[in-house]
Amino acid sequence: MTAGAGALFAMSMSFGEPRLLFLLWLLPLALLVALFGGRARARARGRLVDAALLARLVPGFAPARLRWKLLLFLAGFGFVLFAIGRPQIGSNLQEVKRRGLDVVVALDTSKSMLAEDLRPNRIGAAKREVEDLFRLLRGNRLGLVTFAGESITSCPLTLDASAATLFLDGVGVNAVPVPGTNLEKAIRRGAAAFGSSERRFKVLVLITDGEGHEGDALAAAKEAAKEGVVIFTIGIGTPEGSTVGLRDPDSGALQENLRDRQGRPVFSRLDRNALQKVAAATGGAYYESSGGNLELDHLQQTISQMETREMTGRQARKPIERYPLFVGFALLLLALEFALAEGRKEETAWSGRF
Repeated sequence: MTAGAGALFAMSMSFGEPRLLFLLWLLPLALLVALFGGRARARARGRLVDAALLARLVPGFAPARLRWKLLLFLAGFGFVLFAIGRPQIGSNLQEVKRRGLDVVVALDTSKSMLAEDLRPNRIGAAKREVEDLFRLLRGNRLGLVTFAGESITSCPLTLDASAATLFLDGVGVNAVPVPGTNLEKAIRRGAAAFGSSERRFKVLVLITDGEGHEGDALAAAKEAAKEGVVIFTIGIGTPEGSTVGLRDPDSGALQENLRDRQGRPVFSRLDRNALQKVAAATGGAYYESSGGNLELDHLQQTISQMETREMTGRQARKPIERYPLFVGFALLLLALEFALAEGRKEETAWSGRF
């Protein structure tokens, strides 16, 4: 095997149609049929003529060649069955182009998101919402901003929904080191994440309990609207609210409740009014988390009806189809099987007259 071929087969192999590999069971079945058929033909020849007479009637008859023909046929048949599974070895980088929107999700990671009026808590429920939203919005460019007292871009815009979900997995209430809840900075950071001067195709999904005690979120929303950003807000929590429990990260046992500067337990409630105003200022809409996917389905339907554009994302790896190589092997082996005679050609001397 050449160095290039060795490198090829050293790569990991995948299959485009792995379910069709079950057809490989036909290979041992074909072997059994061929063996039983060969024995039946041998017995039939034995009943008709003995070995000595057979050698005179069929000069150069070689049973070993029948075995070689069988091996070549089985190998060729096996390569055909293997090729049906569409083996893929190696990959090429290809530029990804799709029609869609730029969608940035801004996720609240302040300590009020530890309130347990949703299960397991608000931050856990919110992360499930974002993961489902990324799945529903595949085909659009997705980004992630996390915020508390400050805001950071956790994942730049990408066409790779799996990559965005991977960044989401590491998000917790300590993702942003500055305490507090500043909705204004979250909106400004989300609007800046689009990085485009075009005043269309921009969607910011703000997921929070709405308790923004810092900044002017409504003013930031109005400025974002001038840049073509449409904000949809998803409220996490309940209007009745809950205390904010601090649990042991290992055991999950409740250690104490979060307290304010006066030592009183912090009680956090969903602020619908603030989130409704922010969404309305940009022509968006407010949704409330219900623990299910109904609000996400409505949001996805609304976004899918918006005007889209062709987008070019980063290069993605596409597996290289190798089944033509295995089909070529199969045809070669079957051609050899067909060309191989059952007996050796005997050289005969000319005995006639000149």
